Amino acid sequence: MNKLAAKRITTFKIGITGNSCTGKTLIRNALQRYGVNTLDAEEAVMQMLADNPYKLSIRLTDHFGSDVIDSRGRFSRKKLAAILYTDSEKKAMFDEKLNPVIREEIKRFLYGPMGSHIRAVESPLLLEMDTMHLFDEIWVVTTRPEIQIQRLMTRDQLSEAEANNLIDSQWSQDKKIAMSDRVIDNSGEIHQTESQVRKILDEVKHRVYKVGI
Repeated sequence: MNKLAAKRITTFKIGITGNSCTGKTLIRNALQRYGVNTLDAEEAVMQMLADNPYKLSIRLTDHFGSDVIDSRGRFSRKKLAAILYTDSEKKAMFDEKLNPVIREEIKRFLYGPMGSHIRAVESPLLLEMDTMHLFDEIWVVTTRPEIQIQRLMTRDQLSEAEANNLIDSQWSQDKKIAMSDRVIDNSGEIHQTESQVRKILDEVKHRVYKVGI
């Protein structure tokens, strides 16, 4: 196999992670605009549930049952979110049941035939699920705590206490930084964050095409 062919079948894999409302999706969307194939792993699995709420019933029904089904018999992400925000034990059960499905979706995307030389996966529990070994680099997205709390309150209509409880239930930003290869600070303006992304992506592209992976 010649060097050009090797380039075509080998992929540089980026994992994007971070806590709630730090800006992971902003980073993934920026990469997508710059030509990188991307996946929101959690969204992909949630869409699977929305399209066929019974497909994963063997994993979920025993713990959630009709609590996550709306009046029309469809899976309700809003009802599920309400449970996960208020019941830590059920959230742990949910993560235990869904994490294997998310891991399989990540592997399907990373090792599938379609795509470019660089692929990126957004997953808030990437480190917690022990999927680091699937990636060439882990990027963690951070923001100042006061900004994170305000974003959570606005996005999910939470009280300040609820937002703090959700943050406290997650691994700390410092812990995730220590386990990652790159840190993107999303505390400032969007153009400042995207400038960081462009700089890092240029470094990655230089590495990818220079070493011929």
